[in-house]
Amino acid sequence: MNTTGTRGDTQLGMALDLSNAGRPRPDVALRVRIGLGRPGDPLPGLERKFDGSWKKVELARDERGSTGTFRMDLPRGSSLAFLRITPRVSPRVEGDDLRVDVTMTDGSSTLARKQQTARLATLSLDGVSPEEPVALRKGRWTEVVYTITNHSHSIYPKAQVQAELSACAADSDDPWDPDDCPDGATQPSATAVRTQWRDGSGWRDVAAPDDGSLLAETLTMPFGALPADSSRTFRFRFTGSEELDGNVRRLMITARVNGKAVGASERSLGIASPFTFDIR
Repeated sequence: MNTTGTRGDTQLGMALDLSNAGRPRPDVALRVRIGLGRPGDPLPGLERKFDGSWKKVELARDERGSTGTFRMDLPRGSSLAFLRITPRVSPRVEGDDLRVDVTMTDGSSTLARKQQTARLATLSLDGVSPEEPVALRKGRWTEVVYTITNHSHSIYPKAQVQAELSACAADSDDPWDPDDCPDGATQPSATAVRTQWRDGSGWRDVAAPDDGSLLAETLTMPFGALPADSSRTFRFRFTGSEELDGNVRRLMITARVNGKAVGASERSLGIASPFTFDIR
């Protein structure tokens, strides 16, 4: 038994290439075990193709994941069986996947066994520039560039980038000082910084919602469609306003990208390492 086809994130299509050199075997059992995601994750979906249409295979959860079994006839010679798996979970870490084990048995005899993986929908966000540390001055634009990668085989039609800003009084006026802000010393800064992001036609202003919500210090910027197995750059820039006082302050930017792949039931999330700037 061999598996063929393309690995997918929102659905894993498996074509089982079966070869039987012995006698025909009616009513053999095909057991599919799908590895464990996270506690509380919904059961994945499993379907088999039978008489030209997809039929649901019931799954039972256990401590190692979930298992479904159905029966089929195994003729002499070569034949194909088709499975479709929907993981329905988001990645714990980037590049995460679920293990899928397929076992064919006839009574107490194991006829074949095959293992495959279902890669989960995942995005990543990597900072490209600037190189740290950076000393900034009010009234000067500073640009930040990220590379956003879709590691999956599905399109993300409406990805978005969110940036959280915070500032504090720095421990030192030396921009090369590696120390971060003192614990608990951060303060809101989104309204004290003018921020723009770049689309295909130019720079556009973006502001955090002034509603006291949890997103009050979060800038949300549309990224648009991200094709399967692709990477694109994202650019935004900022400059300090008069609301930043004359003391040396450290500005921290943490960005993340999120979106929902076509056919996925969960959103993927990629988080970049923070950029830190000293503002003069």
